[in-house]
Amino acid sequence: MVYMRKRLIAIVSLILLIAIAFALNYGYTEKKVDNAKNSSTQEVSQKAVETSAYTQGKYVASGIFTAYREEREINRSRSIDALKEIVENKNTSQATRDEAQKQIIKLTEITNQEMIIENLIKAKGFQDAVVMIDNGIVNVIVQADKLSEEEVAQIVEIVSRQTGVSLDNIKIMTRLD
Repeated sequence: MVYMRKRLIAIVSLILLIAIAFALNYGYTEKKVDNAKNSSTQEVSQKAVETSAYTQGKYVASGIFTAYREEREINRSRSIDALKEIVENKNTSQATRDEAQKQIIKLTEITNQEMIIENLIKAKGFQDAVVMIDNGIVNVIVQADKLSEEEVAQIVEIVSRQTGVSLDNIKIMTRLD
């Protein structure tokens, strides 16, 4: 019983950490928008268009990184919600509950890894990056026209160090704003 209580506390703590990370990310994005509002009216209108994730059925280029992150967060939230329903359902077998809890923890860990990798890539001087980890494959989209071999090596090193994924399973793409 104590083990289950500790496990539940750990899961709740991880979920709270993710929620805090999402809230901080949202707050950071909102600060950028607020800073844009302080500039001239023309710049504000342009910034509003650029930060719009979806306009008339097509992604706006400069908001694409924000749109990727938002879509990833929405999909993860849906997955976690579905897994929570399985865990909370009294008709679910204990083995299925345990597996659902493992999946929640795995999704939480993946989300944290993605956030850490994105921040480390930005710390290397790249303007923006989005990382998506799925079934042992890591896709990285970096905001750049093109990447030198040295830059690719830096990104691959960061990803492999943080995830343990082999080089063959790391895909790096560039995307301009």
